[in-house]
Amino acid sequence: MQQETAEAGAGTAIEIRGLTITAGGRRLLEDASITFAAGEVTLLLGCSGVGKSVLLRILAGLIDPENTAVKYAGQIRFRSPQNGSAAAGQGELPIAVVFQNFALLDELSPLQNVQIALDHSLPVPAAARLRIATQLLQELRVPTDRATAVLSGGQRQRLAIARAIGLQSEVILYDEPTSGLDVNTAVQVADLIRETQQSHRRTSVIVTHDFEALRRIADHIVVFDHQQLTLRELPRDEWHQLPEVLGRPPRNSESSAPPKVSLTGSFLNAAGDGLAATGQAFEQAFLLPWSLLPLWRSIPWGLRSTWHYLKLVSGWSACIYIATAGMIIGFVAQDFVFRYLPFRQFTEPLLTENLLHATGFSLYRFLVPILSTILIAARSGAAVAADVGSKVYGNQIDAMKTIGMNPERSLRTPILYAFLLGTPLLSLLSYSVAAVTAAFAFLLTHPDAGIAFWDAHFHLFLTPPAGFFYQGTGWLISKLLTCGAGIAMISWSCAITPKQSGPDISHGVTRTILWSTLLTLFVHFLFSFLEFKAQQ
Repeated sequence: MQQETAEAGAGTAIEIRGLTITAGGRRLLEDASITFAAGEVTLLLGCSGVGKSVLLRILAGLIDPENTAVKYAGQIRFRSPQNGSAAAGQGELPIAVVFQNFALLDELSPLQNVQIALDHSLPVPAAARLRIATQLLQELRVPTDRATAVLSGGQRQRLAIARAIGLQSEVILYDEPTSGLDVNTAVQVADLIRETQQSHRRTSVIVTHDFEALRRIADHIVVFDHQQLTLRELPRDEWHQLPEVLGRPPRNSESSAPPKVSLTGSFLNAAGDGLAATGQAFEQAFLLPWSLLPLWRSIPWGLRSTWHYLKLVSGWSACIYIATAGMIIGFVAQDFVFRYLPFRQFTEPLLTENLLHATGFSLYRFLVPILSTILIAARSGAAVAADVGSKVYGNQIDAMKTIGMNPERSLRTPILYAFLLGTPLLSLLSYSVAAVTAAFAFLLTHPDAGIAFWDAHFHLFLTPPAGFFYQGTGWLISKLLTCGAGIAMISWSCAITPKQSGPDISHGVTRTILWSTLLTLFVHFLFSFLEFKAQQ
C-alpha cells in the first residue's frame, strides 16, 4: 500500500485509486477510486456495516497493513492544490480524526486535552502552544472551569474538534460526529463543522448516517456502494433520492449467528493463542532494555504519564493494602512460631533465639516478598490493565496515534517505570510493617525479654559483618525487579489487545491477574533455587 502526503497548503485533496479492502473475509471495496475535494466538506454515506469506518481508519493510518483481520491494497495520495505534487512518505503532522466517542482523556482537563496534542505535533515554543490551545477553546466555546468527564455531549464534541484543529493538519476526518446527540445539539455540531471548515480551510470528510442533519453543510456526497463495492460521488440533483440510492443494508448471514466450533477446534485455538502469547512474552523480554528508554516526543508528558501509573501501582490504596498484608503476616509468623511450639514449656527456653533468627530471615527473604508481589500482581496489575483496556475501548489509543504519540513509549515505558519503582518500595513497606508487628507479637508473649533482645536476634541472620544492606538484598532486589517487569509487560500485553465491549476489558484484567500471579510464583521459585545453589 502506497501512501503519500503533500506539503501544507490551502487545502489537501485525498485521491484514492484502485483501493480494495477485505475485512473478516468479506470484500468491502473492489478497485474503488474517488477524490475528496481539497478544503471542502464531503459526506461519506452508506448503510450500516458496509465499511465506512474501516475506510476512515485506513485514511487515518490507524490500520496496520499487516493486520490479519483487515487487508487493503491500492493507492492513497494527499495532494496539495498549490503545487500539484505529492511527496512520498508520512507527513510531519498526522491526519486529524474526530472520533465517534470523542476519545478524550478524562484524566486531563479540557485545556490539557488540546495541549497534549499540540505538544506532540507543533514545533513551536511551549508558550505559543499554550496560547493556541487557549484560543481554540475560546473560539469553540468549550468551558475550561470543569473536568472533561462532566462535559455535556456537545461540549465534548467541540473539545474533540478543537484538538483536531490544533494539530494544524490539512485533513480532518469525522466519524459519526452527531451520533448520540439530540436534534438541537446535532444541528449545532453541524454548524460548528461548517464554521471550522470556513475559518481554517480544512479538508473535511464526514462518515455519517445522519444525512438530514449534515446535508446542508456538505459540498459533496460520496456513496459507499456495497452492491457494486465502489465509491461514487452523488450529483447534487440526486441528493433527495438518497434512501433509494443507498438501498438495503447488506445481508451478512455468516455474522448473524456465532460459528460452531468443535471441542478440538477450541483446544487448537487456545493452544495457538498460548503459543503466540509465549512468543510475544519472549520477544518483549528480549526487547525490555529498549522498551525502558524514555524516547518521548514530549518529556513533560512522559513524566506525567509515569506519575499517573506510579500512583496506580503504588498509590495510597496500594500502600494500605500491602501494609495490611505485612501486618498480618508479621503477626502470624511471629505469634504462631511460639504459641504452637511443641512442648513449649521445655523447648522455648532453648529455641527462642533460633526461632527469632528464622522468623526475621524468612520474613525478609521469602514470606513478605512472595506475598507482596502476588498482591501487587493482583491489585496493581489489574488496575493498570483496566486503565489501558479502557483507553483501547474508548479509542484513546487511536487518538494518541493521530496526534503523534507512540502508545508503546507514552504508556508502556511509564508502566514499566511504575512497576520497577513501585514493586521494591511496596515490598519494603510491607516488610517494615511486618517487622514492627512481629516485634509487637513477640513482646505480647515475652514482655520480660525486651525490644533489644528481639532486635538483636530477629536481625542476626540478616545483618552483614560489614556494610549497610541486609544479607541477600541483591537477590531480593533482583527478583522483585524481575517480578515488577514481568507484571508490567503482562498487564500491557493483556490490555492492549482490541476491545469491543466492557466484558473484553474484564477478560483482559482477569488474564492479567492469572498470568502475572503465575509468573510471580515461578520467579520466586527460580530465584530461591538459584540462591540456595549459590550459597552451597
